[in-house]
Order: sequence, then structure tokens, then C-alpha cells
Amino acid sequence: MKEKLLLGAHMSIEGGVHTAFLRGVSIGCTVMQVFVKNNNRWNAPPTADEDIQSYKREEAKARVSPVIAHAAYLINLCATSADVLKKSRAALVDELRRCEAFGIKALVVHPGAHLGAGEGEGIKRIAESINAAHDETEKFKVLTALESTAGQGTTLGYRFEQLRAMIDLVEDGSRMAVCLDTCHLFAAG
Repeated sequence: MKEKLLLGAHMSIEGGVHTAFLRGVSIGCTVMQVFVKNNNRWNAPPTADEDIQSYKREEAKARVSPVIAHAAYLINLCATSADVLKKSRAALVDELRRCEAFGIKALVVHPGAHLGAGEGEGIKRIAESINAAHDETEKFKVLTALESTAGQGTTLGYRFEQLRAMIDLVEDGSRMAVCLDTCHLFAAG
């Protein structure tokens, strides 16, 4: 049996998450990445049952699999501001719930920037944030995938050792994955 070549891109969800399939198929995607809500906002309206049904119907027709989601850019799982940390954790839970509803395999998330708290404290806070989100989404199948970063400023995740340390502190390692962004890896050296 011939193996499927995994080629894809991050596709727009303008008009609904389900619309990404038509766009992906039109350029020959066999896999793709999407956002499950507006990527530059903390909150979004709840996902309607109709949206989930439309997504699953289009997914079945398109045969694009797996589909991976990318979390909102605002999320900072090791924020030093209590307000931003609270919003980040709530947003992660919300996006995990959306992914689970759609049947999306993994949610890619930037680990965050420690903003002067230090690498060790940042790594610890990232793991605490993920543990809290996993506690609220117990029994979910969707994976939390930490994305490698370029390492600008105090951003964590630009070394494999940092990603490993984060995952080692997550209580349910079976729900973890890593997304290696090759552009970020190159920029990080």
C-alpha cells in the first residue's frame, strides 16, 4: 500500500472552521492546520452544534487528515501578570474543548515568555498551566503540542532541553506532543 504524502498548510477559517477544507483541497493539502477561533482574541462565541456538524461533514468529504489546530497568539502560559495568566489558562481550556468537539488531533501552543521571572520559574509555570488545563479537560483525546520557538526576548521553548523540562513536569505526558517549527529552529540556532 502506498503511503500518503503529508503535505499541508495553515488554512484560513473565514466563514467557519469547516471552510478550511475546501481551501486545503484546492491547493492539494493532505493535512492542514487551522485556528478554531479568532487567533487574536481572548474570547469567542461558543462553538455551535451546527458548526461541528459542518466541520465533520466537510472533513469526511475532503479526506484531509490529520488536522492540527494552532492556539491563539495571546496565550502566555508563564505570564507574570495574574490577569494574563488567568486569561491564558482559560483560553487554553477553551481551545482544547473546541478541538475535542471537532475531533482535531492536537492543539499547537507557544509555551510563553517568562518576562524576567527566569527560565526555571517560567518552565514550572508552563507545566502548571498545562496541568490545570488538562485537569479541566480530563479524558480528552486532543494533544497539547508545545511549539519550538525562535527564542526572542524571554520566550521559552527555543531549546529541546526546555521543551523536555516542560513535558517532564506535566502530569499526563500521554497528552503531550511537540511541534517543531523549522523556521523557529533555524532562527534559534
